[in-house]
Amino acid sequence: MNISEITLVQTRLNSLIRQPLTRADRAADMLMLTFGRYVLHIQCYYRLTEKGRTILARNDVYQPSEAMWSMWRAMGYEEDYIPDDFHSDDEGCNRLDEALERLNGDLDGLTVKTAMLNQLGDLTMVFQCGATLTVMADTSGGEECWRLFEDEESAEHLVVYGDGAELVGPGAGYRE
Repeated sequence: MNISEITLVQTRLNSLIRQPLTRADRAADMLMLTFGRYVLHIQCYYRLTEKGRTILARNDVYQPSEAMWSMWRAMGYEEDYIPDDFHSDDEGCNRLDEALERLNGDLDGLTVKTAMLNQLGDLTMVFQCGATLTVMADTSGGEECWRLFEDEESAEHLVVYGDGAELVGPGAGYRE
């Protein structure tokens, strides 16, 4: 990422300082975090940690929830057996959905203290409670990794790719 892109992204990230996390959701395997009127969509590797423990991470969307494991054990399946008809993207069936439900139940202290970008497009966000969100741009090409925008139809979106960043019109997808 060049210096003008870093400056653009960091300036936009600064608007998140002192914003509380008000909602955490997912659409398929994309994490969606709402901070007041700002929305962060993450389509790359991420991890939320607190007190040396991972609260949620990208691959959780592909792992069965504890409820699913319990149901399968009750049905007599062996430990670690995943039935062929399991679909991890079904709502409530995966570990990420469980983590998001817990997180949304207690958002206290999840106010952004710092939001920093490195030259690779990785984002590190530290919250007042000490939790840390790490977002890693995990591609070497021009695929979208994450985007930040105001929750308004007319607002521009800041989009970070594996090889740079730009402002695009609302709803824009991959650059050409």
